[in-house]
Amino acid sequence: MKYTPIAIPKPKKRKPKLLLWFGEIYSYLYPMAKRWTHHFHGGVFPKYNKELSNSHPLKSDYIPQTLTLPLQQHVGVAAEPLVSVGERVLKNQRIADTDKGLSAPIHAPTSGIITAIENRVIPHVSGMSAPCIVITPDFKDEAIHNALAVNGEWPETPDALKTIVHNAGIVGMGGAGFPTFAKLPKKAGQIHTLLINGAECEPFITCDDLLMQIKAQEIVQGALIVAKALGSTKAICGIESNKPQAIAAMKKAAQGTLVEIRKVPTVYPMGGQKQLTQELTGIEIPAHAHAVDIGLLMMNVATYTAIYQAVVHGNPLTSRFVTVSGLGLNEPYNIDTLLGTSFEDLANQAKPKVALDYPLIMGGPMMGVKMPNNQVPVIKTTNCVLANPPEPVEEALPCIRCGECMDACPINLLPQQMYWYARAEEYQQVEKLKIADCIECGCCSFVCPSHIPLVQYYRHAKAEIKILKQEEKATELAKQRHEAKLARIEREQAEKEARLKAKKEAVKQQAADKAQAEPAPQSDKPKPAGGAAAAAARAAAARQKAAGKSHQHPVSDVAPGQATDLTAPVSAPNTAESVATAVPSARDKAIEAAKKRAATKAAAAVTPSQTEEASESTTPSAIAVRKAAMAAARQHTKTPNAEQSTANEPTLVDKRQAAVEAAKARALAKKQAAATPTEEATEPSTQIMAETAEPAEPSLVDKRQAAVEAAKARALAKKQAASPTTSTPEVAELLSSSADVKADLSDEPFAESTAVETPLMPTESAADKRKAAMAAAQQKAAERKAAQLAKSAQEDA
Repeated sequence: MKYTPIAIPKPKKRKPKLLLWFGEIYSYLYPMAKRWTHHFHGGVFPKYNKELSNSHPLKSDYIPQTLTLPLQQHVGVAAEPLVSVGERVLKNQRIADTDKGLSAPIHAPTSGIITAIENRVIPHVSGMSAPCIVITPDFKDEAIHNALAVNGEWPETPDALKTIVHNAGIVGMGGAGFPTFAKLPKKAGQIHTLLINGAECEPFITCDDLLMQIKAQEIVQGALIVAKALGSTKAICGIESNKPQAIAAMKKAAQGTLVEIRKVPTVYPMGGQKQLTQELTGIEIPAHAHAVDIGLLMMNVATYTAIYQAVVHGNPLTSRFVTVSGLGLNEPYNIDTLLGTSFEDLANQAKPKVALDYPLIMGGPMMGVKMPNNQVPVIKTTNCVLANPPEPVEEALPCIRCGECMDACPINLLPQQMYWYARAEEYQQVEKLKIADCIECGCCSFVCPSHIPLVQYYRHAKAEIKILKQEEKATELAKQRHEAKLARIEREQAEKEARLKAKKEAVKQQAADKAQAEPAPQSDKPKPAGGAAAAAARAAAARQKAAGKSHQHPVSDVAPGQATDLTAPVSAPNTAESVATAVPSARDKAIEAAKKRAATKAAAAVTPSQTEEASESTTPSAIAVRKAAMAAARQHTKTPNAEQSTANEPTLVDKRQAAVEAAKARALAKKQAAATPTEEATEPSTQIMAETAEPAEPSLVDKRQAAVEAAKARALAKKQAASPTTSTPEVAELLSSSADVKADLSDEPFAESTAVETPLMPTESAADKRKAAMAAAQQKAAERKAAQLAKSAQEDA
């Protein structure tokens, strides 16, 4: 048994001897004054009827026809059979034992044959069946002497004593049934006082009284054996005052020893462990604690006798003293009976007054329980077989709240409140009232004037509380298991995600290592740098590479009558910003130069006939230049450079821009062919237009815009033809530009639909609008192209 020392409570102040004497004298007038004679709270004074069995001598040497030995006669784990059916056994032979937990072995009470190992009804209030070994005695009573193989010397250590006690199968014989070896501490010195329980307070029971009269010497010697092994310095034996012969015998046996014999008041339940401890030592054992925890060890007189027999003679526990008494028997008696004898066999030897057609009681009338079958056997905890015929049951009446139960409770509880809460099934409130400390002594039911079976209510409440606690424990266990499952799933998910992440990282790292290990591909096309500006720069670099060395021959160096490929791309700036800023500047210069030339020609005042001749003279040259430019543009569109054909196909934006720029280049070429060689201001414009021109198909918007510009040119030409101051070469130039645009549009399916007539506008206004429209179109085309290049670069990455 695990020893957990606690603070030893101080003994309570004992009642004055004068009060004890006055209570004993005054009790004849006021029965409840007897409660002044003892030190614990409450108690009752029933009619004991002990003289019924004490008036007859002890019986022994009775061997029944059949012995039934349950495999569990103790608190703990049931023993396992060591014999088989048909085997012959001897007295004191071990027939059942186990090492699977708290248990006690079982020995054969006499010699005989094992006739069955089966389930039979055991002495329990539930009437349940349990495994039992059935022995048919051969009445030879052949025994194994010194079955425990002891040398007769007293053990010096607690372990040696525990071994002998365990092998003998000794349990608490006062009724608890707890294996005695488990009560003994493992170390010496932990128990300072031994307590010997000889009170026997239950009515009708006299087996301990007779045992003390007959075997007082064995009881005292057993106590001294335990005291020596545990190192105890004191031993006290409490015997009720209604056992004078037992007191005298025990005092005689204890002379000259450390055992002290004390007479205690006769009050029920004086035989309770806590009550007798408080009466003998003045110490009240705390709730949820044991006497061993405060240095005390209490055992019944029959237990000390069994220890003496085991240590000195090597005899295991195979028999015990049992009282057979009751109002239904003619000759009650005490008997040293063999374990396994049936109740009915013992009761029949007492000559029942009537047939035993009523249930016998194991124990006394206060705490005993009725047996569902009178064939149940005597076990190690059986001290009495009571045969009281059934009496008329008093009908339970409503509680009158008299408080008698509270005054009688030896634990100082509140039985009335516990009853109300138990009846209302408010078990939590019952538990708060310390129902676990109730010893079910029956004092409350004994004094209740309403005949309420209070003990039954408390037993039921205890059982329900136990069930509720088991359910709560199971619920908590299920909750913990569920939380553990969720944690496990979460942990596994996290581990899975970590593995996937690590795998992805490993793949990325492997790809990066492979890319670093392999040489970079030799490509003239720069990789995307991110952003529209970088994409435009890459496009410009591609055009520059495709152009080759054609940009080294500017248009200004070409003779006026020589056909030149104006659609060939020239050197472009490295960024989109430079292109965007360069184009508007060159265009402005070209427009200013054209204005100056127009003004000069107007001042010359050329006649209409001269204008027609000049137009005719220049017409073949302009037509040749225009045709050469268109052929070059078509050829460039059909046969792009190798890099563009494989990696960068022209887009819709590029085609539109190329068409517009080609038209501008042709118009400029016509003007240069008609103009004087000294007009070199058109070089920047021609160069930029040729640079930005790329082969593409014009879109619907650009075609419409070009048609609008052509219409404006025609209108201006008509206006100038009608005016005498209008320059003939300028009109011819505008007409030529309009014709070029119309010729370009004639190749498309939308040519007819894009011809739009516009109202006549002044010359300056039309030029400004054309300038703004062309600049916006170029800017939009550049932005679209840069966006598409950036998107293409992201897809390639």
